[in-house]
Amino acid sequence: MQINKVCCFGAGYVGGPTMAVMASKCPKQTFVVYDINEQQIEKWNNKQYPVYEKNLDEYINQTLNTNLIFTCDIDIALKDCDIAFLAVNTPSKKYGLGAESSLDISYIDSCLQQIKKYPLTKRLILVEKSTVPIKTCDYINAVLRDKNICVLSNPEFLAEGTAIQDLLNPDRVIIGGAIESAQQLASLYEQWVPKEKIIFTNIYSAELSKIVANSFLAQRVSSINSISIICDKIGADVNEISQCVGSDSRIGNKFLKTSVGFGGSCLKKDLLCLIYLCESLQLDEVAQYWRQVYLLNEFQKQRFYNLIITSMFNTLRNKIIVILGVAFKANTNDTRESASLMIIQKLQEEQAILRIYDPQGKIDKLEQCQSLDGIFKGASAIVILTEWEEFTKIDYAQAYEEMAKPSYCFDGRNLLQGEVMKSLGFLYYGLGRI
Repeated sequence: MQINKVCCFGAGYVGGPTMAVMASKCPKQTFVVYDINEQQIEKWNNKQYPVYEKNLDEYINQTLNTNLIFTCDIDIALKDCDIAFLAVNTPSKKYGLGAESSLDISYIDSCLQQIKKYPLTKRLILVEKSTVPIKTCDYINAVLRDKNICVLSNPEFLAEGTAIQDLLNPDRVIIGGAIESAQQLASLYEQWVPKEKIIFTNIYSAELSKIVANSFLAQRVSSINSISIICDKIGADVNEISQCVGSDSRIGNKFLKTSVGFGGSCLKKDLLCLIYLCESLQLDEVAQYWRQVYLLNEFQKQRFYNLIITSMFNTLRNKIIVILGVAFKANTNDTRESASLMIIQKLQEEQAILRIYDPQGKIDKLEQCQSLDGIFKGASAIVILTEWEEFTKIDYAQAYEEMAKPSYCFDGRNLLQGEVMKSLGFLYYGLGRI
């Protein structure tokens, strides 16, 4: 089958960037991004992108209205379509059995109902791009049993902040399902991805691979955070520990930076999904093992908050605290599951006066500063929650002069040099660094 047209259900963090890069690398194919959210589609078409990714605009400019289309018209999306990606949100379920752990596929179900009603005129390869519960492929086949479709799993492994580079030079492309259809999908990727990076699996393995990968990453974050707690007790430096351990080629240095805790739309969600899967299979010991990774992350956030409140003698009422960063990590505008949400809520409960700044991230119904101008004047503390490079370039000597005394700095990302901050006069607190 010749692939001429590809559509994608979902114009969010995955759908928009993925289709933009694919369109630029596959100029002979047409790519359509479909979403029922008219405002979302309008933002893409007006180049007011709902997601922030470095160099994203370059790929939109190359392809928009040539072989890349954003639309709310299902006919434009599905008419004569060869491959349809499902890239809609699959958050943790908020109700009923599996609440807060199982994945909610109601958005995928909505897509399936639209496809079910649509008069397909040719065979359609339907690709799971979203993270889905294991054996969702069976459910899709059951819903669309009267349609001429083939279901594949092609999980995304994009890291927010580096999504474009991840798409251009992926570590691997996993395609699970019937080999003939899988090879047809692979023919798109092969236009820029080396063949040896494309891995073919059975469909269940592909579905599980994304959940396992993110759980392993969450495990590494919780592991190094647990070591930071030991470092605080004995006077070791967690940054030095990370360098020593990360230089071991068997381990590597990625995801070995201690922090106030992992966040974002994937790690927590997928970790909880794996725990729920283990519990559903009555693998209680395995579930307990992975649940401890989650609990350590929650403990790290609480530990950092406790550090702030105890260091400031449990009196924050009417004190000005500057919050640097609300995005869950640098180079993204995503605040979902950010550790900052819990810290900010706790500080508000203590009746502190918060001045909040982030270059890209915004939290609904929360007043934020538009710049750093005047933000430190009269403040008692600085709390760093996101590792933006911009925060390393602040004139902290000047900030100290403007702040109330004593002046605290709580570095939840170990972003700054503690000795330098202390030499300026700050009462500086990092994580795992005395």
